[in-house]
Amino acid sequence: MKFLASVFLMLFILNPTGFFAANNPNLDSLLIEIDNAIKNQNSYIGQKENYIQKIKSQLGYSGQTPESRYIIYTQLVNEYKAFQSDSLKKYSTERLLTAETINNYSWIVDSKINLALVEAQKGLFQEAIDILDNMDRHLLTRQQLIDYYKAGSDTYIYWLEYLDGLDNSSLIEKRQAAQDSLIEILPIDSYDYAVHFGTKYIERGEFDKAEIVLQSIFSKLTPDNRDYAVLTSLLAYLHERKGDIEKQKEFLALSALSDIRGAILENTSLRTLALLLFNENEIQRANRYIKKSMEDANFYNARLRNLQTARILPIIDNAYQQDRIRQQKKLTNLLITISILSFILLVTIFFVIRQMRKLARAQKKILEINARLNELNMELKNANEQQHLTNKSLAEANHIKENFISNFLEICTEYIGKLEKFKQSVHIKLKVGQTNDILRMTSSTADSTKELKELYENFDKAFLNIYPDFVEEFNKLLRPEERYTIYDNNTLNQELRIFALIRLGINDSNKMAVFLHYSLRTIYNYRSKVKSKALNQKEDFEEKVRQLCS
Repeated sequence: MKFLASVFLMLFILNPTGFFAANNPNLDSLLIEIDNAIKNQNSYIGQKENYIQKIKSQLGYSGQTPESRYIIYTQLVNEYKAFQSDSLKKYSTERLLTAETINNYSWIVDSKINLALVEAQKGLFQEAIDILDNMDRHLLTRQQLIDYYKAGSDTYIYWLEYLDGLDNSSLIEKRQAAQDSLIEILPIDSYDYAVHFGTKYIERGEFDKAEIVLQSIFSKLTPDNRDYAVLTSLLAYLHERKGDIEKQKEFLALSALSDIRGAILENTSLRTLALLLFNENEIQRANRYIKKSMEDANFYNARLRNLQTARILPIIDNAYQQDRIRQQKKLTNLLITISILSFILLVTIFFVIRQMRKLARAQKKILEINARLNELNMELKNANEQQHLTNKSLAEANHIKENFISNFLEICTEYIGKLEKFKQSVHIKLKVGQTNDILRMTSSTADSTKELKELYENFDKAFLNIYPDFVEEFNKLLRPEERYTIYDNNTLNQELRIFALIRLGINDSNKMAVFLHYSLRTIYNYRSKVKSKALNQKEDFEEKVRQLCS
């Protein structure tokens, strides 16, 4: 044990953080999925490029009308969004020129709004605002007005990201104004409404309302597309504001995973996740993610994303290099330590084997002694249990005897008093010659009935004094609908009186018949009737009665 303790102490000294690393199973599984998705990213990008190439191939058809070319350019613009900035700019420009050639006002408006957003993504913020400002909002359709305000709000967001926290309240106000105008015209059940209203709640600090709005639309989305990636990124921002870093990382991981699988290269979630992992000293994974973010930014080729990633790449990369050097030193120290411990282990094993042989002999002898002691303990335990049962039975018998002696003396005293009173009455009547009264007194059955009633009442009182819970426990043996209700707590009915005698150990029906002044058939009928009311196992019903109130 001392040797193992020394090993763990040495490993802790070499890598103290490894023993106390935070554990978040959900995040861990998501990070593994991200790692696998990064390995397969070329496949996702290849599928995207193949699909784009099929669309491009349609441009080579002869006799193509400007209208059909406009539709193809629109498809290419939608595919290049969040994928490749230069191609997006190229086909957005071609789309606008084609719309102007056709002189289709609606298409021109759509193309200009789209081009403004493209300029903003490339970092040309003022150019984007100029395009939007030169448009007459009063001539726009409802959907174009929605796209117009979305482009304006997103442009100011990109601009503020580019300034990276520098104070620019005028941009914030303009962005909020664009967002407010957008919210006013968005359908309340739409994805954009949830995103922009949720963002507004977050900025106000109304986090519970924001979560309700965002979660309402989250359950309706499927992963691996732009909408899902944006919404999970926004949920991560919500949990960041709430101070729940673990939830923030989980939603960033969901967003980053959706970006990778959807071949979305204009992204921020993986970069932000890398920075959080870096702050928690997960240097290697953070370094992989920030380099992947840099590769995406370079492929997308937008000035804003390149700049954002370039700001933190050197920090994480330098930390990664330093961490590699530390890990190499730790590995060298660990190898030396393991070599020393291995030698100590061999010596220890030699002495342990010797001691184990001695111990085995001693243990064998101890086992024999323990076996004998267990046998004696079992015998003693059985004797104690038997003694306990005997003592319990004796105590119960003594208790019953004491109570019956007390009740017997009380009844005898009462009957002696009655007999004395009866003698005096007879003596007086004999003296005055009232023999007819004496004959009437001795021949009347009313007094016998009264005496029997008093006898049973005294019996009931004595029995219930000894076993006050008899009726309650007796009822537990019967079905609920067959249980007895006793209104006078000091008396029993005929059926209960028979089973009270059974509880006292009187099982002979003849004795019961004599005591209760019933016929033998009546006693049998009462016993059978009550047994039929039992819950179960009627054959051992009377045995259970004898165990009541023990």
